[in-house]
Amino acid sequence: MRTLCLFVCLGAVALAAVAQEDRTQITTGAQKDFDPMISPDGNSLAFASNRTGHFNIFVFSYRTSGTLQLTQGDNEDRYPNWSADGKKIVFGSDRTGKGDIFETSNDGSSGYLQLTDSALFEEYPNYPSDRKGLLYARDAKKGALTKQMQVILADSLPAASGAVVLAEGDQPRFSPDGKRIVFVSDRTKNDDIWSMTREGSSQTQLTTDPKNDTDPYFSPDGKRIVFASKRTGNYDIWVMDSDGGNQRQLTFDSTDETQPCWSIGGYIYYTHKVSESASNIYRIKAPK
Repeated sequence: MRTLCLFVCLGAVALAAVAQEDRTQITTGAQKDFDPMISPDGNSLAFASNRTGHFNIFVFSYRTSGTLQLTQGDNEDRYPNWSADGKKIVFGSDRTGKGDIFETSNDGSSGYLQLTDSALFEEYPNYPSDRKGLLYARDAKKGALTKQMQVILADSLPAASGAVVLAEGDQPRFSPDGKRIVFVSDRTKNDDIWSMTREGSSQTQLTTDPKNDTDPYFSPDGKRIVFASKRTGNYDIWVMDSDGGNQRQLTFDSTDETQPCWSIGGYIYYTHKVSESASNIYRIKAPK
């Protein structure tokens, strides 16, 4: 029995070591790099960074090995996401004094188009695959000490009208075919991953662990969901089937790893916490 236990324990350690050795560091430095989001073609990575003093949006290109600063100024710009054709990037910003959603071209040449104009805080924008409308999260109540987020779908752009509350929750993401939405909700007293239809029906809880599960993101084929979980004591990257089954741990570092996104090139990008004042972006090979 002791021999069997030893082999099992050594096997678990070996698997953890392999997962860590396979990872590649994408950004470096003592700044905070957050919100990685790979382009639809897998050739460019958008992210937010405070390397210039405030959070701005940057784009790293694998074709040129260069990094472009997409937004500038003293505003806080976060949570970039791509249009389906890769030509536009949408992001959240406090440049209006609250929190609204803006769009710009992938090279920043078109200026900034404001897509929302609500008195409430708005973040985590993303487009459906047909780019008809906008999905995002919005604070349910202005001036509340604690954010109570709602998942919002606007059927037209700009999203000044026609915005519908789909669910209580945050961090919404469309499935690749645009038919389902995955999101985070604390309605069970801690953060769990949920899914629903584009219309907000059939809301289904996918994770039930008593520790927080956050940052859900569909695989390119829509069959699996990658997410961050704190169930082992700190945040690591996990994966599950789109119905919540077959949950598996992918990273095993002792520091937090969050905000995963899944590339068509067979990689998962995520944020790795270096210290309280620094984080970088890494990637690992996606499970087959």
